[in-house]
Amino acid sequence: MLRSQYLHFAPGWEARLRAASLETFEPAFLCEQGTVVRRSGSSEVRRVEIEVAGARQVLFLKKSWVTRWAQLRSRVFRGMFFGASQVRREFANLERLHTWQLTEATPVAFGEERRVGWLWRSFLITTGIPEPMSVDAFIRDVLPRLPGAAGRSGRRELLRQVARLTRVLHARQFTHGDLYWRNLVIADNDPAQLSLIDMPRGRQHLRELRVAARAADLAALDAPAPWFFRRTERLRFLLDYRQTRRLDADGKELIRQVLKLAEPMRRKQLAHVQADAPRHAEA
Repeated sequence: MLRSQYLHFAPGWEARLRAASLETFEPAFLCEQGTVVRRSGSSEVRRVEIEVAGARQVLFLKKSWVTRWAQLRSRVFRGMFFGASQVRREFANLERLHTWQLTEATPVAFGEERRVGWLWRSFLITTGIPEPMSVDAFIRDVLPRLPGAAGRSGRRELLRQVARLTRVLHARQFTHGDLYWRNLVIADNDPAQLSLIDMPRGRQHLRELRVAARAADLAALDAPAPWFFRRTERLRFLLDYRQTRRLDADGKELIRQVLKLAEPMRRKQLAHVQADAPRHAEA
């Protein structure tokens, strides 16, 4: 066939999406309900509310499409023609992480449209997180406003929770691949309610993770950290991650690799944190 569409629903969700007229590809992909959270030239994330069993349910609809042939060529072996598509990988990763209680975002459905075998349009639907705030926004906007002891306690608790989540993730032999602050979300303003999101590059490894695999995720977390946390806080984070009180040879090697990988990313990730700041003058 020159054009084909495929849809997959999590158990129990097809009927709920049918009630909201989102059970087929075109209505879901062309949905203009709700509000746009993020948009680029070839993707959009939209927040949508639907009625489920008499209650309102918040969903996030992430859509991607092809705007130029270069996208197809550059991703030919990354799901555009060969291999699993990005939305298919992310759906499977979210299922894993939800089972492991590492995310509140439940995968609901995904859809793909292929033309002559090439992935042309796709979407992913997940449940929302209650009162979500990304970790970069929490660090940038909330922590600096906490006074004295509350601020110090808030910083320690956030770093402890991020270390815990990363440790559990890696203990499952799973790497996120894009473990930047914006892809960690706090629910209800409580750092203990931490969720991972946006993980199409997440990968389940067959063997225990090597230092290089761990360092890649940790470097993404550390990239903007020097502008917001003291060196002692960053060291404490790593000790919490490794569940040790002192650095041994393996810990020192991990730090070396983290710093080496983080250094080229620092300015770019700081720019991401600053770019996401609310622009009160335009409000």
